[in-house]
Amino acid sequence: MVELIDVKDYAQQIAEAIATVVKIDIEIADKTLIRIAGTGRYHKGVGQSMDRQGYVYREVLRTGHQFVIETPGIHPLCGPCKARGNCSEKYEVVSPINVDGKAVGAIGMICFTEVQAKLIAENQHSYLIFLTKMAETIALKLKEQEFLAGLVSANHYLNSIIDCLDEGLLTTDLDGTILHFNQAAQGLFSANLLHPSSRLDSLFPLQIVAEILTVGKSAEDVVEREVYIESKKNQQHMLLRALPMEGEGGVKSLAVILRPFDEISRIVHRLSSREVGYSIEDILGESECMCQIREQARVIAASKSTVLILGESGTGKEILARSIHNLSPRRQGMFMTINCTAIPENLLESELFGYEDGAFTGARKGGKIGKIELANKGTVFLDEIGDMPLYLQAKILRVLQERKIERIGGITASPVDVRIIAATHRNLEEMMAKGEFREDLYYRINVIPIYIKPLRERKEDLPILIQHFIEVYNQQLNKNVHDLSEGFRRRLQGYAFPGNVRELQNIIEYAMNLAEDSRLTEDHLPVRMKQEELQEEYQDRFNLERIERETILRCYQMTEGGARGKEKAAKALGIGLATLYRKLARYNIE
Repeated sequence: MVELIDVKDYAQQIAEAIATVVKIDIEIADKTLIRIAGTGRYHKGVGQSMDRQGYVYREVLRTGHQFVIETPGIHPLCGPCKARGNCSEKYEVVSPINVDGKAVGAIGMICFTEVQAKLIAENQHSYLIFLTKMAETIALKLKEQEFLAGLVSANHYLNSIIDCLDEGLLTTDLDGTILHFNQAAQGLFSANLLHPSSRLDSLFPLQIVAEILTVGKSAEDVVEREVYIESKKNQQHMLLRALPMEGEGGVKSLAVILRPFDEISRIVHRLSSREVGYSIEDILGESECMCQIREQARVIAASKSTVLILGESGTGKEILARSIHNLSPRRQGMFMTINCTAIPENLLESELFGYEDGAFTGARKGGKIGKIELANKGTVFLDEIGDMPLYLQAKILRVLQERKIERIGGITASPVDVRIIAATHRNLEEMMAKGEFREDLYYRINVIPIYIKPLRERKEDLPILIQHFIEVYNQQLNKNVHDLSEGFRRRLQGYAFPGNVRELQNIIEYAMNLAEDSRLTEDHLPVRMKQEELQEEYQDRFNLERIERETILRCYQMTEGGARGKEKAAKALGIGLATLYRKLARYNIE
């Protein structure tokens, strides 16, 4: 809060102006009884305390009312004063300086001659009004100073906030002259390019400047463009956003925001990645192969080399890829998943590499950033790379070899720093032999191969996986399942799981939804598992090889044995003797 001492120079000017007009000495004190202004004999006492003689001022400050002392030295308020009865003052008028109903100081008019005292006494009303107006003038100056101090503080606070932004911020007039910029913007450009009154065309290409200035024509227009800035250190890839700033009567200025592309990627990653929390411990299983995979992932995470994850659908290839990313120095960057099967072939190239403005009919104005470029400083997961068209395989090979990317319709390649993790359920070597997969790309992505076995080949992992999914769905479905029947365990243990871990999760979720108590039984299993067991039973009953063996065995046992017995058996079975000998050997019948 502004104090009276903060306007002491102004208070002194007021005091001197009053004294010049009325030919009477003036003194002004603040709420602590420090004399902040004075004329005549009080001038030398400015800055000193009035605590020992300012008894009238103390009462004025306490009550907030004017006081007139016609008999200084013998007035009751002068009782504690040492000069009581021998006071040099002849007449005294003191008015409070009130701000918002509270006395913050006092102004006094003091007479030292009988002539001055008589003049004031005869015109007391006029002098009281005059002194009150002077006190109000000082109070208004205080309010003005307080308002200005608030403006300065608010402006400083606003500038501090703007300077805290990571984004570069420029403001310009409608002609492109720079009005203001923050510290982040200052760090992007050299001092000879960016300074107050410099122009946009000294910072950006003329085409970009022209687009920025079009924003000033409408309060609703916004321009977003990619730009490359030759900063103090190197060339930086930035996203420029220009928007209008409205004032009285319409748009008066423009704001230009510059954000690094890397930072945009990190923001997108933080806000959109639902599975960012995956760690290596989320790869469950106590089998030897799964323990080896976890250890291998820890070792290779710090590397920049390409990883190829092989395994059937549903084995957890993406979880492994995310875990490697989250263990790596790139974990603050984006993990971008690109499913080469899910994206239509005619859209896959633009999704991967992006395109320039006007690259083809229907292209979005301003172009589009490809997912590989968006994942700069991060990891790109190419899921089901075996289904990628051959012509795109060549472009992926270039990314791996040159670490550069070229958008559709572009004429220059941009550097990109990404780690590629690829995955497939297909046999890439067989595809190479058929000409369906590029050999050079295969050897580029097969630097660090990791094979995840199907669940049917590592049944020892079933218990821990089952328990994990039960815990997950206990929480999600508000259940309290903690026991499995022997039949339930046996059915799962004997099942082949063509869908691997993903299918197991589906089975447990189905069973948990049906469970009404704390135990899962065979009744809670999906219909397909029950049908499979019934089908196996019928297949066993009508198996031709089994029926043939049993028939030959019974017929052979009914003969006397030896060569003659075999001849009789062959005749009874309706087959040749050589055929009988071959089948006896095949079925191990002695």
